[in-house]
Amino acid sequence: MDGILEVFVFSDILVNMVSYLDNLLAAVILLLIGWIVGKVLGKITKELLKKLKADRYFKFGRGFEISNIFGLIVSWIIYLAFIQAAVSEKILGISTLEIFVGQILSFVPGILMGMIIILVGYVLAKYVQGQVIATKAEYSELIGRVIFFFTIIIAISLALPFVGIDPSLINNIILILVGSVGIGVAIALGLGLKDTVAKLAKKYAKKI
Repeated sequence: MDGILEVFVFSDILVNMVSYLDNLLAAVILLLIGWIVGKVLGKITKELLKKLKADRYFKFGRGFEISNIFGLIVSWIIYLAFIQAAVSEKILGISTLEIFVGQILSFVPGILMGMIIILVGYVLAKYVQGQVIATKAEYSELIGRVIFFFTIIIAISLALPFVGIDPSLINNIILILVGSVGIGVAIALGLGLKDTVAKLAKKYAKKI
């Protein structure tokens, strides 16, 4: 009787091992497919952005071209999606890791949208700065830099809600900066025009 019981136990263990090995093999195949698909789609994204000359508009330094960044993001989205499938309950059954990867993937749309808003803001800020500097008016370079800075700050403020961050702090900083700049401009104009105002006042007084 004991021998029969041992045979059943051993048979059950063997079946479980074969089943687990099948699942493990399926997971490895999924990960391999994910790695290939991620590499291919990442490269396609990179080449597409290069053809669109996106790196010309977004210059962050060597190794930080926008084509490389988005190509890497696309690759990792694919990797994570296949990792989630591999550790799912139907294959490896690692539910904790499946939930964790799922939470990461749930942030991806918001992060991408936030990045797009910041990048659009960067292009707009660069364009306006260039147009202001091109006028070659007095203080045009300084004004261009100020406009560029404020545009980037506003873009960041608009992007933060998409990644689940309250932008109220950034908004308060913007208000403080705008107020400070306004006071600074008023003081500068006041100091710069005081002689002119004094002359006009004397001229008006003589007429009276």
